[in-house]
Amino acid sequence: MKKPIILCILLLSIDQITKYLVSTFIDYGHFVNIISFFDFFNIVNIRNTGTAFSMFQGQNFIFSLIIFIALTFMVMFFCKSCNKMNKIWQYSCCLILSGGVGNLIDRIFRGAVVDFLDFGIGSLRWPSFNVADSCIFIAVCILVFDILILK
Repeated sequence: MKKPIILCILLLSIDQITKYLVSTFIDYGHFVNIISFFDFFNIVNIRNTGTAFSMFQGQNFIFSLIIFIALTFMVMFFCKSCNKMNKIWQYSCCLILSGGVGNLIDRIFRGAVVDFLDFGIGSLRWPSFNVADSCIFIAVCILVFDILILK
């Protein structure tokens, strides 16, 4: 059980360090081009007070409260059921927790989630995201794969 918790702490640290670096070294609303071929990958400095894909902007307090409640229930569930979970579910829960806590920290201390990974081709862009978002997305994909394919 130690390894998933260590992974959770490591990913949360990487998330917060990268957000700090972006916030410190890139002016808000600006970007640094990393892969210039078709303007494929940029590091940007933007803020999101809404949900995924920047929907429902300006609702930071409500989403902070919802996320806090959801994470509280998830921690209680994880502590109660951890020994009954297989490794896939343990790691997936830790990925979701690290991502949720990372974005909650942003909402509380920065007033919005810092998004900085920007991919696309020219003007066709995927909505910017961060390490915490990636953790949640990967965990959900793993859980869906486990439920639909492995079981």
